Amino acid sequence: MRRAGLALLAALVAAPAGAQELGSLSAASVYGPDEGDAATVPTNAQIVAAWPARAAARQTGGSAVAQCRAAPSGELTSCQVVLQRPDGQGFGEALLSLAPRYRLQPLPAAERPDGSDAIITASWPAPDTAPDWRVPPKAGDFATTATDAAAKSGAGGRAVMNCLEGKLGTLYQCVVLYQEPAGKGFGTMLLRFAAYLRLKPALMEGKPIVYGINIPMTFGKPTSRFIY
Repeated sequence: MRRAGLALLAALVAAPAGAQELGSLSAASVYGPDEGDAATVPTNAQIVAAWPARAAARQTGGSAVAQCRAAPSGELTSCQVVLQRPDGQGFGEALLSLAPRYRLQPLPAAERPDGSDAIITASWPAPDTAPDWRVPPKAGDFATTATDAAAKSGAGGRAVMNCLEGKLGTLYQCVVLYQEPAGKGFGTMLLRFAAYLRLKPALMEGKPIVYGINIPMTFGKPTSRFIY
């Protein structure tokens, strides 16, 4: 199941730019080596139903991230909360209660060894209006130096960061959720762009809310120490 998203353009020098997703328009997402095989995720209504009672009563938003193991059957098991914001409000437990609703397409064991990583995320509340660009970025808007490991590898990669989006659309408290290949610094490079992204806030009943958002970016094959 392909996730609907918004265009984000990024490429290494002399590599073609490609349109990438600005998170998912759903309040739930799956990331990892098999994310393209995602079959189901919780609906917005199911996300809202799992909103921790105390937080919902106070209209307190939040988000959570868990790392799971993907079986050949598509079932996600052994999920462990790795991030919840704000802490102590029950958002991690709420995500774990929804974990059975995240499933991948089944694959032969040879194509998906038992124990492949999968990252699941959820954000509360599910907004009436999802975040959008104030100024859509285009290829060449951002440039940074490649990490030593990325430059030496001679190969491209991908990273996903999770950020909180404030009521004015500013991103803050960004953390890397996933990067492939690991250890090459693609997450580090993605974090450098966070302060320069300009977004419209998520809206609930016409009012801006603080919202957890996932931003993936794909980097092409490096031919220079500069990344665009």
